[in-house]
Amino acid sequence: MMQLSRLLGHVWVPVGLCGACLLSYYAGGGVAAAGVPLSIVMLTGWLLWLAPWASARDDTGDEESHASGEPPLLRHAQRDVDDEVSDVPLSVLGTAYRRRELEAIEQVVDAILDKCITLIRARLTGHTIAILFPTADGGYRIRRYASASDHINEDAVIYPGVGVIGSFLKDGLKQLKLEDIVTDSMTLYYYRKDAGIRSLMASPIVVGGVERGTIIVDSTEKKHFTDEDHAFLSTMAEVCGQAVYYAYLYNEHKLDHTRLMAMSSTEKYFFQNHDIDAVFDRMAEIIPFAFPCARMTISLKDPEANVAHIKRAWGTDAGAFADMEFALDGKTLAGILYAKNLCFYRNFSTDRYEIRYHEKEPRTRGLGSFLAFPIGVEECKGLILLESQGKDAFGHSSRDLLSRLVTSAGVAIEKIQILKQTESMATHDGLTGLYNHRQFQLLLKEAITRSIRYKDPLALVICDIDYFKRVNDTYGHRFGDSVLVEIAGRLGKSIREGIDVAARYGGEEFALILEKTDADRALETTERIRQGLERATFQTPHGKEITISMSFGIAVYGKHARTQESLIQRADKALYAAKTNGRNRSELYLSGDTELHVPRVSGGTTAAAPRRKGTARS
Repeated sequence: MMQLSRLLGHVWVPVGLCGACLLSYYAGGGVAAAGVPLSIVMLTGWLLWLAPWASARDDTGDEESHASGEPPLLRHAQRDVDDEVSDVPLSVLGTAYRRRELEAIEQVVDAILDKCITLIRARLTGHTIAILFPTADGGYRIRRYASASDHINEDAVIYPGVGVIGSFLKDGLKQLKLEDIVTDSMTLYYYRKDAGIRSLMASPIVVGGVERGTIIVDSTEKKHFTDEDHAFLSTMAEVCGQAVYYAYLYNEHKLDHTRLMAMSSTEKYFFQNHDIDAVFDRMAEIIPFAFPCARMTISLKDPEANVAHIKRAWGTDAGAFADMEFALDGKTLAGILYAKNLCFYRNFSTDRYEIRYHEKEPRTRGLGSFLAFPIGVEECKGLILLESQGKDAFGHSSRDLLSRLVTSAGVAIEKIQILKQTESMATHDGLTGLYNHRQFQLLLKEAITRSIRYKDPLALVICDIDYFKRVNDTYGHRFGDSVLVEIAGRLGKSIREGIDVAARYGGEEFALILEKTDADRALETTERIRQGLERATFQTPHGKEITISMSFGIAVYGKHARTQESLIQRADKALYAAKTNGRNRSELYLSGDTELHVPRVSGGTTAAAPRRKGTARS
């Protein structure tokens, strides 16, 4: 019912205002004669307008409100707000929705004008009653009319200083009363043929000191209109202007309100989401339809390098820009915008093509202007670039709305990045980026559970860098850290992504969890890693090239151990054997009563011997 009453508000504005005005005239022969101030007339009209709101009651809701002591109107308003926030379609941000709403309000305005004309006809007798609205080029055109003539020129535009009406408009809108017109009616410009018009009066529609139109009433009789008639027309012009003004104002507020509600819904989605891609998806869903453009691109800066990647692309040649990597060197439009870190909009140069991202991008012609917004709170972490075919295509309202959208998205993206960094710090090693020891233990426990459930083999590899202490002492800890990072990267790339796990076990030690992998395949994997590292060289701070080797110990769950703790111990023993037997080799733990083991594989691989108590490896 509240929604229905809100809709009826459009119609009751003119009915209330104009009806109250008409009643006062019939009761006392005009406002002046009756002694009724215009403010009282207006107040009466607004009270009539509120009538349907007061009558639109929800019996159940009112009973609940009275029981709780809460005013019914406040309770209904809160209910409406809750309903609107809960489910606002994103289409309200689009230009199509705005276009439909603007068309709808024009129909409402036409209904208001028709009602005003009806009320004027009930009080005055005339040949034609016409309401003229201003045009963009400074003239006035008939918006609505009622006439006894079939020769009304609906397309005529009356310009100030031209014709009888034009002279009335020349120095601005003012009251006009002509009692003895002798010229052809065509000089009035809203007739196609002479209609024999002999008298005419007009009153300007002025609201807030702004001229918004005029109402004209004419007659085929001389001196047909009295001063009282003119006073009535003047009042009706004022009432009509107020009704139309508030109808437009209501519509603007409605559009702003629905946009704000949709924005609030979008911001809520942003802040509740923990996935950057989901934020980008929602932005790509909204922006091209809320802001008419030929192309939209959204890019994100790589935190590890001076490059950025286009994450979403829409519109002209979008496929060529999707997933594009580009340098932030200041040689392209995007590079400059990233460096400036501010909202920027202007027309494109007509003399040359301005490279947006990369010199190899398609050089699309016919794009006239752009609007760019940085994504980020304090620094530019991303960029939204809108391009349009028209010049000066992005106005103030577009910039304001996009600013709010991008600011919210930027805060959400930074929040997601901080959360991921925090999670990563809790689960990953800060230097190498591999899983840390704590997370390794949890992942190994999960892998063992899967191995038992599905009866799949599971291999654990513990490995470390040979003579790493000597490397640190000779070339410094900074170089030692770079060696750890390089080897961690090699280990991560040497295993199956999404299946196996690489972790930093501690110091220069690393661990690999190889699921669905038996002893032979585990040996093949470690040998491939070992041999690849054996061929690699590392450049020291002094420019000297050195080689680094690693030793590997392997144990298989179910074959060598039946608990997590014993599996780690057996892999560690196998690593100790690799160290004891000369380093730079892979050793597989072999169980036996005496724990004396036989070499298992040719090349750099032998069986593990138990670690001697009190000895240390390096």
